[in-house]
Amino acid sequence: MGEWRATNISSISHVTMSPSRHNHVPVYSLPLFRSSYSVISAFCTEDNVPQSISYLNQELAVLGLSMCIEASLSEGASLKAVPVLNAMYELLQIHKRNMCALEEMEKEQLKKLSTLEHIQISNSRLKDQLELSMREKSGLHETERQLQLKIKTLQSCLKTEKEEVQKLQSIIASRASQYSHDAKRKEREAAKLKERLSRLLIDRKEKKLAIDVLNSLGRSDGKRSMWKTAKLSASHESEMYKALLGDYETSRKALILENAELKKVLQQMKKEMMHILAPRQQSTSGAAADDSQEQVESDEEKAGNASREALDHSCELAREQLLNSIRQQWRKLRNHVEKLDQGTSVMESNKETIPLETHEDEMERMRQEVQQCREFIHAQQQLLQQQLNTSFDDETAALLNDCYTLEEKERLKEEWKLFEEQKKNFEKERKNFTEAAIRLGREIVSRVELHILLEYNSHHNVTVAKNCGFGNNSLPMLFQLPHIHGLQVIQILGHLSGL
Repeated sequence: MGEWRATNISSISHVTMSPSRHNHVPVYSLPLFRSSYSVISAFCTEDNVPQSISYLNQELAVLGLSMCIEASLSEGASLKAVPVLNAMYELLQIHKRNMCALEEMEKEQLKKLSTLEHIQISNSRLKDQLELSMREKSGLHETERQLQLKIKTLQSCLKTEKEEVQKLQSIIASRASQYSHDAKRKEREAAKLKERLSRLLIDRKEKKLAIDVLNSLGRSDGKRSMWKTAKLSASHESEMYKALLGDYETSRKALILENAELKKVLQQMKKEMMHILAPRQQSTSGAAADDSQEQVESDEEKAGNASREALDHSCELAREQLLNSIRQQWRKLRNHVEKLDQGTSVMESNKETIPLETHEDEMERMRQEVQQCREFIHAQQQLLQQQLNTSFDDETAALLNDCYTLEEKERLKEEWKLFEEQKKNFEKERKNFTEAAIRLGREIVSRVELHILLEYNSHHNVTVAKNCGFGNNSLPMLFQLPHIHGLQVIQILGHLSGL
């Protein structure tokens, strides 16, 4: 009996049904019943009805069904229809529920598979994003390191530039003090020379025109000789007159040579004055120079004629002409130089004050910007330390890093532009400092050369005045020079060197 049950159960277990058939049971009920009856007919026969009933009851009890199949006692082999139908209905409901549960489980399994695939895809995508963010982070760290190195190099360059500026300022200050001491010393020497010259001119006595007897023949006893006869007296008188005439001729020739030299000097001085006083008005100055030369030539002719007529009159005319021309030229020179001195003093004061103030303002602004850069770097270090200490999500950390790096790049670009502008301004200021130092050196050198030239001219004028016999009151007017600054000195020396 046990073997029969095993064979029947194994044969029943091989019968399978699809979910579609179970879902559509009412439509295909008749063919299903016929096919199932042909299968189950091998399980239950007329001989083994009670055994099959007991087996089904056991199975129903195992399934938890309370309905039991009972056989009718009257007919023998027949069954009661109600419990069998109820049992079959319950079996069908259980089967439907199992199939629904199976479908739901399949659906859930499909959903889980799709979610698993989505999670795997998102995981791979997040891994790629993580690798990309790590690469960007490493690149940003590298750029930050390079920027820090650049900032350090720029700070070192700024320090070296500041040191150079301080050195240049100290050199300029030392040279300015040295030049001021030299200028004061030269001024003291010039004042001493002027005082000495004025003393020499005051102490010198006036030299009057007189007839000097040259080669006078005196007697041994110191008495005057007496003319004894007319012949001797006539011969002695003729010798005396010849000697006087010879002396007059030699003195006249010497005076003519001196007058020619003085005329040459006067023409040279007039040319120099015309070049100095009117360098831009060449046409008018040329006409005036021609008129003055014509006047000088006419005066020279008149003076020559007068000197031929009378020696005393020619000397007075030459002296008056020299005095008047030299006074007029020196007055023009003094007025012109005073005007130039006033204009250039205002220009130099403006040029010297404005760059110094701008330089101080620029230095203060650069110090403030350096302090701001230091504070900014310190704040960046603190933020980086906080980011390393705190734990964020990968996406939020990447977004924050991107925001911070973009802001830092923009700030660094602006700071780099400001630094380039400051560097250009600093280079301009350094060029201005060097040009000012060079200009100051040239002015001092030109001032020294002017002092030497003035001393040479003063000595030359003194010798000329002594030879011409000027008065003591007229000579000091030649040496009343105004205080001349560097630019006028350079112009005067340039015109003199061009001549």
